[in-house]
Amino acid sequence: MKVMEGEELASARRRKGITQQQLSLKLPISRESIAKYETGRQRFPKDLRALTAEAIDDEEYYFVRWNESAGDVSIPYLNGDFIEHHPTAMMLLVKKESLEALDHLEKACWYKPVRFQSDTEREEMRKVAFEVLDAAASMINLVALISKEYQFSMIQIFKQWRLTLKARRLQK
Repeated sequence: MKVMEGEELASARRRKGITQQQLSLKLPISRESIAKYETGRQRFPKDLRALTAEAIDDEEYYFVRWNESAGDVSIPYLNGDFIEHHPTAMMLLVKKESLEALDHLEKACWYKPVRFQSDTEREEMRKVAFEVLDAAASMINLVALISKEYQFSMIQIFKQWRLTLKARRLQK
């Protein structure tokens, strides 16, 4: 585990007010091992990463683990200079990004088969993809903020949501 990853683990643990000892009691590892992972003196076993993320249940750490597993095919945690982590501000960002995505969706050429689309039409579809991803990222970040504000477990929210997808036959 890189030191930066260890720092992420330590930060998440502190944000949740969990000591190394308390975390070690939730996991099949010692407090000393957690200290070594956090300082980068010991490599963090991949098979413990998901267990650790669930044990800590920190919204920001959830995004770190997601990115680690999925790489570029993941939603980033939005923490840039122009992001305000307040429910109203995030709701407005979701609305703005969603409206931009919908605007691009309406302008896109959906009726022509891909093989007959011009380069301009294909480029517009690329813009649609980016706008939809912006909207999705803002929405998932709003879920994280709601989870944090209302002290919900983001992991449990996702698990329950996945069950509703299956119940509605939107996922097998």
